[in-house]
Amino acid sequence: MIKKKLLMLGNIMVMSLAVVIVFWSPSGVASENSILITNVKIFNGKSGDLIENHGVLIENNQIVKLVPDSEEADYKVVIDGKNGYLTPGLIDVHSHAVMGADQGDFFNGDPNYIQLFAAKEMDEMLMRGVTTIRDAGGNAFALKKAIDNGVVKGPRIYPSGAVISQYSGHADFRPSNPSRLPKEWGGPLAPGEAEGHVLIANGKDQVIAAVRQQLFLGATQIKLAVGGGVSSFTDPLYVNEYSDEEIKAAVEAAADYGTYIQVHVFNDIGTQRAIEAGAKTIEHGHLLSEETLKLMAKKDVFLSTQVQVLAQLKPLYTDPIRKWKLEQALKGMDNMFKMAKKHNVKVAFGTDLLFSYEGRKKQLHDLTLRKEWYDSSEIMIQATGNGGEVVGLTGLRNPYGKLGVIEEGAMADLLIYKVNPLEDVSIVEDYENNLQLIIKDGQIYKNTL
Repeated sequence: MIKKKLLMLGNIMVMSLAVVIVFWSPSGVASENSILITNVKIFNGKSGDLIENHGVLIENNQIVKLVPDSEEADYKVVIDGKNGYLTPGLIDVHSHAVMGADQGDFFNGDPNYIQLFAAKEMDEMLMRGVTTIRDAGGNAFALKKAIDNGVVKGPRIYPSGAVISQYSGHADFRPSNPSRLPKEWGGPLAPGEAEGHVLIANGKDQVIAAVRQQLFLGATQIKLAVGGGVSSFTDPLYVNEYSDEEIKAAVEAAADYGTYIQVHVFNDIGTQRAIEAGAKTIEHGHLLSEETLKLMAKKDVFLSTQVQVLAQLKPLYTDPIRKWKLEQALKGMDNMFKMAKKHNVKVAFGTDLLFSYEGRKKQLHDLTLRKEWYDSSEIMIQATGNGGEVVGLTGLRNPYGKLGVIEEGAMADLLIYKVNPLEDVSIVEDYENNLQLIIKDGQIYKNTL
């Protein structure tokens, strides 16, 4: 019996060695599904120092290793980067995939049109070099599935599902008149509820049910509105939405599924409540004080904030309610960024651009605007490595792998620019001329090298 077991073990070892020889022979011959990218300077997503004299080996949809230029090998596919700059794919951590069409169509039109419009736009977003988005609210579940299954092209999506909000909160867009009673009192659903873009929930029990419903539908994380918003009418930016008990209930319900809560909020009190309850990312935060930003740094909470959206809304929001709120957010933005940088708060790139197809084409202009507070290498880290950490907060709920970095075991999302974005990040805006290679999930979507 012992002799037989030893013989079986020997056979297994021989088979294992044979596999190694097939995949990595002494002459350096790789597997059939390998791609080697050479002649590039590598930005790994975490450091502003470029890695030189190395290429990157991809196998299937993962990065296998960084390969020294001196290593002799015979690979099936070799891409000459022509002295370009290799970076991870860009990650937009505050996007709304299905909210690109006109606002009237979104709230009152055919939902099928909204999804078809979004599919077209996601293709265009991928061709800008955005390989991953965290969807911060909206019914993007079918769109995510279509992209994952190769039905349409686009960045991979981490969906939040419906934005969860209280009555008179950020996602309550009912007309403010006495006839619009809450649904529990016989009133109609709020705009967007029937299509799964928002969900109005009040009290601990409803909040828990709302969180679990989004997880049931496939949410990778949960979006909760805990403060006023610029685009809504009934909640000034100073308003605090949801009690400590309600926020904690949402955090615990998400944690039970291995994931986390991201919160929409601009002000201090709502942010501090959310942080103490266990929220992991603050969305917006333009009115935050130094004290709150210090707390974020201490608790390792991400600031997921935006610049371009406020500039874009300025000529559009002429009504007195939203105009005033927008002005407050713009006034606070400079202090927010300065204090965030002073206290080393981790900042991620997000856009939040809504209801304007032409406006959303300026998605990458948000990166250029950040040059007022950060240097280009810091901004590129926000758009890659930091973004990868944010989507990685999904933990056990993560349907993908490590993103935002170029290192062994990370997913093969890679871009090549012909000029250095770490010296001037604004070059990423001119993606048609400067972006020469797009690889997402190991698949080549653009190659003009």
